[in-house]
Amino acid sequence: MRDYLTFQTSNNFKSDIKEYFIKFHNEETYQHTLDVVEELYNIKGEYGFIEEGSETACYCHDLGRVVKYDEILDFCKKNHIEVTEEEKLLPSILHQKISRYIAEKVFNIKDKRILDAVRYHTTSRANPSVIEMEVFLADKMSWKEEGYKEIADEIRNVIKVSKENAMLYYLRDLNKNKESLKLYHLDSIKAFEYFKESYSHLT
Repeated sequence: MRDYLTFQTSNNFKSDIKEYFIKFHNEETYQHTLDVVEELYNIKGEYGFIEEGSETACYCHDLGRVVKYDEILDFCKKNHIEVTEEEKLLPSILHQKISRYIAEKVFNIKDKRILDAVRYHTTSRANPSVIEMEVFLADKMSWKEEGYKEIADEIRNVIKVSKENAMLYYLRDLNKNKESLKLYHLDSIKAFEYFKESYSHLT
């Protein structure tokens, strides 16, 4: 397994993020990262502000994508990252946990709110923080692939009402299509139940 934790950071965080992806030949994910940051600033344009730490979390959210697919489970085992039985069925879902680990260990991110936003950017969870919602939604709004662009556009419309409304919209769609998913993660199920119970009056 390659050493994904040996990287010399400087005092230029954004440049370091770019160089980290280049080091592991994953420029495609770096471009996606920039797209997510752009969508975060679209959220800022809509509301006039974003939470402190959201931008940092967006830059860090997919760091775990550098780990090769066939090394994911070994990386988690070596670094004592919890892997549930359902996650073993789709190891790629673990990139969010690995991203959190790399953000903390390599990029020295210590703010728990930022680390949690990275940790739950794919699945969300019940009662997420505002940072978590902003990073989660920016990630989804950045999708450009066929079959996903439509929901990205719809989230971009719904978020004009509220971030909670946008979360419920996406999670409801995910639940509706659960039979076709390779993995309907327990955290996503709990997130949907939370938003359905707490925010259904918004729709």
